[in-house]
Amino acid sequence: MSTVPPVMFTVSCLASKYGQDQENCQEGHRWQCSKSKSSSLQKKKAKAKAASNKPSLKKPANINSGWWGHVVSEEHMYKVKKPDVKFICVTCHWQKKKNDPKPYFGFYSKKKPVLSTPPIIPGGFQYAMTSQVAPLPTALVHLYLEGIHQDIGHPQVAMLHSFLQAYFPEGDYNFSQLPFNLGTPESMEAYEKEASHLANTLCAYSKVVLFLTTHSDEDRGDLFIGYINNKPVASKTLEFLQLLLSPLSKVVDGADIIFYVCGSVVTNPQSFNGVKEVAQHFTPRSMLLFDAEHLQLACTVPYLQILLDNTIIQGFPVSSAARVALNDCGMLGRHSNIILVMWQEEALVVEKFLWTDKHLKPWGHLLPVQCPQCGTIQKWVGGSADEVSLPPKTYSFSIPENATQLPQGKTKTSSWLQITL
Repeated sequence: MSTVPPVMFTVSCLASKYGQDQENCQEGHRWQCSKSKSSSLQKKKAKAKAASNKPSLKKPANINSGWWGHVVSEEHMYKVKKPDVKFICVTCHWQKKKNDPKPYFGFYSKKKPVLSTPPIIPGGFQYAMTSQVAPLPTALVHLYLEGIHQDIGHPQVAMLHSFLQAYFPEGDYNFSQLPFNLGTPESMEAYEKEASHLANTLCAYSKVVLFLTTHSDEDRGDLFIGYINNKPVASKTLEFLQLLLSPLSKVVDGADIIFYVCGSVVTNPQSFNGVKEVAQHFTPRSMLLFDAEHLQLACTVPYLQILLDNTIIQGFPVSSAARVALNDCGMLGRHSNIILVMWQEEALVVEKFLWTDKHLKPWGHLLPVQCPQCGTIQKWVGGSADEVSLPPKTYSFSIPENATQLPQGKTKTSSWLQITL
C-alpha cells in the first residue's frame, strides 16, 4: 500500500517567516517547548551539534509572506512584521482557549492583538487539531545480526522506510543498514569502526529511529551477538547492548529503539533488567519491545506505521502516540503484548499494553484452543458441547492489578489494557 504525503500543511507556525523564531509562539510546539525528557535530550543534542564542525543539513526554503497575504491585508502587513510582534499558531490558540473560546488574531504584541479584526483562516484541519506536520531531519537505522535470514526483519523495516521516506521529498532523511558480528575481536573492531562512522554521519539528524533485529535464547533471554568458528553465540542482554550501542552513543541519546526480538528478552526478569539498565545509561527517548514467544514481525507493521506517523511526522509524545496506535491493532494484541520503556519527567517509566477479549483472551490470559474436558473447539462462553454429559469446563480470571482499560481499539467484546510496571 503506497502512502502519499499530505500536500497542504494546515497547522504550522510561521513565526520564522516574519523575522521571529518559532520559539516565539507563546504556547510553542511539542518538540521545541515540551518539558519532557525527549525535549531536553534533543536540546542537549542540538548543543553538541553546534559545538562540532559538522556541516548542517540543508534547510527547506522559507515560504514568502504571500500565504498570509490572503489573510492579512497589504495595508496591515507592516504591523505583523514589527520586531516586537509574536505569532501564536492556530493549534496553540485552540489548546489554550478551548475551554474559554476567544477570537483568534494570530499576531500579538505584549499579549494584545495587533490586528483590529480577526483574520479569516482558510482551509481546515486535515489532521487532529493538536497535531503538526513537522518532520525534522530524520534517520532510520537497521542494526541486524550478520547472516540473519533476509526474511527476518528486512522486509518489515523496508516497508516502514518506504512509508517515512515519502514525507521527505527534498532530503533531510537517511536510511542506513548496519550488520553486526561481535563474536570475535576482529569482527568487533570492524563493527565499531563502521558504527562510529555512521554515528558521525547521523549527528546532524534531530530524530533517529533504530531497529534491532537478532535472535534470542528462549530459556535465558540472552541475545545472539555473532559467530565464533561459524557457530552462533549469545550473550547477556546488558553486555550485548553495551557493546552494540557504545559506538553509536551519540545518536542513541534521544533516539527511539524498536526491538525486533522474540519475547524472552522481556519475560526473563534478568534480561529485561538489562534492557532497563541500558536505557538508564544511554538515555534513548524510548525503547519498544514485544513479549510473544515467537514474534511474527509482520503483525507489528500496522502498529509501528501509526506510531511512527504520530511521533516522527506529527510530533506527538511517545506516551500518547503509543496508545493512539492501538486502534485497529487487535491482531497484534492476539499475538503479543507491547512493552514501552520511556522517559517521563526525568524518570524511566515502563508501560505494558495487553489486549483482552472475553472469548479469546480474558483480561490478557490466552485461552486454550480446545476444551481439555470435552475436546470441542468453539467459543469460550462457558459450557461444553451439548452431546457431552460432563459439566462445563470453566476458567476464572480477574483484571490485572493496576490495569486501566483504554478507549483505543475498544469493541463490544475486546479492548486494550495499560499497566505501569
